[in-house]
Amino acid sequence: MALPKHLPHVLLKYAMVTALMAFITKMFVAYDDLQRYEPHFSMVDHPYVPPSKGDSRSPCPALNALANHNYLPHDGRGITRDAYIRALRDGYNLSIPLATLLTYGSHMILAQYSSLSLADLARHNFIEHSESLGHADVIGDEEYAPSEADPQLISQLINASSNGHSMDIHDFTRARLRREEPYEQPLDPLHEEIARGEMSMVLGIFGQGNEAVPVRWLNDWWLNERFPEDWEPKHEQTLLKTVRTSYRIKQLMQAAEGQ
Repeated sequence: MALPKHLPHVLLKYAMVTALMAFITKMFVAYDDLQRYEPHFSMVDHPYVPPSKGDSRSPCPALNALANHNYLPHDGRGITRDAYIRALRDGYNLSIPLATLLTYGSHMILAQYSSLSLADLARHNFIEHSESLGHADVIGDEEYAPSEADPQLISQLINASSNGHSMDIHDFTRARLRREEPYEQPLDPLHEEIARGEMSMVLGIFGQGNEAVPVRWLNDWWLNERFPEDWEPKHEQTLLKTVRTSYRIKQLMQAAEGQ
């Protein structure tokens, strides 16, 4: 007996709907688990341990610091989405929506949907971008950008401080403009947003009320990829606050460029 011609299409649709429902169910279960999870930051429980030869690291100092303090697996390899979200919550007190967006967004941009090693984030022009404030550009047509912090670039960043002791939103804006100035080709809209978002989160996470970040904290965290000894994440960094500060940076950059 011959099968109806439309049966394969029906089965395909059924399989797709079933897979989508399973994914949504998994998301709800994972979100519920995260809501019950209380972030825990401790320099005693998570002391700094420098990376060993062969450990995977990214161009992102935030994630590298999490691995160096063992909030993420110290070797930086094969890390699950849940592990990223929990580490971002523990180490930086990110809200669940922000930690989830960063994690799932990274997996989607890189088209890697299971685990993600830190070095995967160095693939050029996916999440990593040129004109970084802290690491050198990709060399030639290499697929991966350097993951190591660039002392010269970080020195240039810190030199943008107006008082030599801390950096506020105006200082970061000035540093961003100086970094972009030599380039004829501007960043595309996605990577412009990523670059501003990076500064926004640094200001929000390490800022002290007035969003001024001590230079010594920046140097220790960005260059050495470790948490400053006298710092802890006392307030929650939310998605809304990150977006608002990023928009303020955009306005300041546009105003400065229009002068």
